Amino acid sequence: MDRNTYTINDTTDMNNITRIYEQEKPEGITKYSFEVDNPPNERDAYDALERFQVDVRSPFNAAKIDSLLNKRDVEAKAITVEQADSMVWSVSRTDHPSKWHPEITVSYPYDIFEGEVVNVTVAVGMSPVIMKMLDTLLISLVLSVLLITCLIVQIATIRKQRKLEKLRQDFIHIMIHELKRPISTLKMCVSFMRNDKLMQDKESKEAIISDSYHELDNLSSYFSKLRDLTFNDVTEIPLTLSAFNLQDAIEECIEKLTIPSGKSATIDVVSHADIMITADRMHLINMLSNLLENALKYSKNKVRVEISYCESNGESIIISVKDNGFGIPKSECRYVFDKFFRSQTIVDKNILGMGLGLAYVKLLVLAHKGSIEVESEKGLGTVFTIKLPQ
Repeated sequence: MDRNTYTINDTTDMNNITRIYEQEKPEGITKYSFEVDNPPNERDAYDALERFQVDVRSPFNAAKIDSLLNKRDVEAKAITVEQADSMVWSVSRTDHPSKWHPEITVSYPYDIFEGEVVNVTVAVGMSPVIMKMLDTLLISLVLSVLLITCLIVQIATIRKQRKLEKLRQDFIHIMIHELKRPISTLKMCVSFMRNDKLMQDKESKEAIISDSYHELDNLSSYFSKLRDLTFNDVTEIPLTLSAFNLQDAIEECIEKLTIPSGKSATIDVVSHADIMITADRMHLINMLSNLLENALKYSKNKVRVEISYCESNGESIIISVKDNGFGIPKSECRYVFDKFFRSQTIVDKNILGMGLGLAYVKLLVLAHKGSIEVESEKGLGTVFTIKLPQ
């Protein structure tokens, strides 16, 4: 094919051209033969022929395409040429989605007959509208983050206040429940003092007076702690920590224990060493007293309680209270420390109570940064284990 222009009027002219080429083999003329695969329409076939002629006269050059794109402020990331297996009749577009570097690839068949396709990959830039609004968007984003931060801080403050208020209410309610112990002891002391014959025994008189002073001190301590928690800005239950002998504290709990009428109790203390413990003495005695009272209350007529304690690796002290009581069904063990919870087994036996004792014990154990666990089975007794860090 040369640069001359030939006009083909009919089939006869085409036949003549074919005859001349085959017989005379004129110079400057090259014969091309293509088998066209299903063009969309006849016009597309002629268009493909024109593209072929252009490619023959002016072979494709990727650098020229890159130059043309640059003149139109389009920067191509990659320009590649590939040979298709079949004729490609239309332009196609492939998206490469990405959060930070989105791209598109445009595939253009510049020579359909020979299946040659050029692929131009271009980065997708930010919309001009967004570019103009970028300052406004950034300010809005900063304000949104600031408002969300303020909202989170406000929610955290509200939750903290609610948690603090719940702590205060629980402690106040349970402490009011615990006031019955020193009041009951004081009532007994007053009844003893009203008996002239008993008061003539000097030793008994001194013991009653000593117990009265002790319980009055406990009442004063109760009200001091209630005052501190109610009026002061505290986030935890106030503790008065001191070091004392654990055996002495346990014996004090046992001495003050009131055994219900009609029941007999055996309380054994098992210890592996003489241990000094650092804790709030009043609260520790109240914890153990609650556990002992429950052991007596929720048992048959012959009660056997075993108190054991030991030191664990010098880091904590473990105290266990084991009884032979009615026991707790395993399905209810996880609820026993909930406020006002009472096992259905106890309810069926018509044993009075409010379900506050164990909730109080757990509250004080947590105040000491410790833990309490329960192991029980219906009819086989219960074991409460307290672990207090030192």
